[in-house]
Amino acid sequence: MWNTNTQNNPSDLSDATKVTCNSNSYDVIGLSGVQLVERIKQIARENSIGKFDIFDSNCKNVNPQDIQAGNFEGDLKVIRFNVAASIAV
Repeated sequence: MWNTNTQNNPSDLSDATKVTCNSNSYDVIGLSGVQLVERIKQIARENSIGKFDIFDSNCKNVNPQDIQAGNFEGDLKVIRFNVAASIAV
């Protein structure tokens, strides 16, 4: 689902209105910077995820520093980090 935030400033840190994790949607309206990063970590813990990647609505992989700086677009998605997929054979 696309961002429904109607604020005129697209770079506003509160542009992410939802975080999706394990098919569950979490409302994060009003959170930004460190608060948003901490909420994402809490969501991952609630879903028993220790290592994870975060993607924005453009499927760009973002890190906590990007989120704190507002360098992402729209809603965010937490994906369990797959160690097996990252091992070169």
